[in-house]
Amino acid sequence: MRHLLTMASLAMVVGSCWIGALGAWRMRDPMQSLHYLSVPATVGTISLTIAIFLETGWSSATIKGIVVCAVLVASNSIGAHAAARAIRTRRLGHWEPRKGDGVEFVARQEKS
Repeated sequence: MRHLLTMASLAMVVGSCWIGALGAWRMRDPMQSLHYLSVPATVGTISLTIAIFLETGWSSATIKGIVVCAVLVASNSIGAHAAARAIRTRRLGHWEPRKGDGVEFVARQEKS
């Protein structure tokens, strides 16, 4: 039974990587492709950590898998933000929202 659960967990790793790759490849806009990078970074690493735990129990490999999983899940949003910022800077030549960018930006003006 444990072997079947391990295989199912590893199948989820492979499936999430394929979904992420095909989704990123299929999107026309790089900003849309960024959404598909979170699937392997979260579902894939969590499933891989579960597979390691099922095979080895509480061992040093499991602890290392948990640490790697936590780092990948935490850094996923940071990497996506950095990539989105780089895409916007490449397209517009600047990062700050300005009038005429083609993106609606509403700023609150505080009354003094």
